[in-house]
Amino acid sequence: MSGNSAYVYADVDEEGITIIDAFKEPRHGDHERCLAFLADACARHAVDAIAVDAPLGIPAALTDPKAMQLPREGQGEILNPYLYRYTDYYLYHAFGLRPMPPAGDRIGRLTARMAALLHRLGYRFPRISVAGRRVPIYEVYPKQVARHLGLEGYKKAPASLFERLGVTLGHYDEHLLDALLCVYAGDRIVRGHTVAPPAGVENEGWCFPIL
Repeated sequence: MSGNSAYVYADVDEEGITIIDAFKEPRHGDHERCLAFLADACARHAVDAIAVDAPLGIPAALTDPKAMQLPREGQGEILNPYLYRYTDYYLYHAFGLRPMPPAGDRIGRLTARMAALLHRLGYRFPRISVAGRRVPIYEVYPKQVARHLGLEGYKKAPASLFERLGVTLGHYDEHLLDALLCVYAGDRIVRGHTVAPPAGVENEGWCFPIL
């Protein structure tokens, strides 16, 4: 509802990325209008896949204290299964990144917004129903994608991102830049340059890292 959501539609092939449409969400006065906007964004083009910078689940332990838990190594709150999903721990353990807790203060409302959208669109990992088609939707982490590209400072130097991907957004802010990274990530995932979730953690959601 804050007006910070953005999307980029693009064709991606061996030649690169061709942007079809890019748009920044207006500020909405109520959650139903916001939800309708997001559902329309998913259905506006006949896409092969959707990649989003938003949690697609919460820690399983929050709803089922007997939920299976994979072992975690290290120390600190990242080991707490009530606070962090296994996918959040994996990003920390494998890439040194620390995502925000999906049910925490800073992004809890974003997680709730995605839960409402996924429920509306009949989500069953990893697909939603869009215009009569089952389309995969992948959670990604733009910071990890940018690190993979060697562009951790892309928000302060967007020209480096545009040059690396061979595209230019006519208008942009940090949210549209993240949406562009989601486009790149979605293509990499479709091509198999990622890590699939370990068995049993899909109900928490899985943030697909880019390799």
